[in-house]
Amino acid sequence: MVRALSKPLSKVDKITIVSTGNGDAAGAYKLTGDITKIAAQVPALFEALSGMQMSELLSKVRLIGDKPPKLVPPTPATKSS
Repeated sequence: MVRALSKPLSKVDKITIVSTGNGDAAGAYKLTGDITKIAAQVPALFEALSGMQMSELLSKVRLIGDKPPKLVPPTPATKSS
């Protein structure tokens, strides 16, 4: 999720940060702190928009390295005379 949120920033060539130093953080520290806060809000936003909890969605995703279930071909129906 954080990768998706920060991807647009990877295309930015230059960022100019103007900070007065007021508050808990300033400058680049404030920018990274804001991104962290946005990422923390994603699960609640997802749930509000989809009606599904993130944990429910993630429980349905196969783990990396898990093999997909084998498909069993259907057996041909036999006719009885």
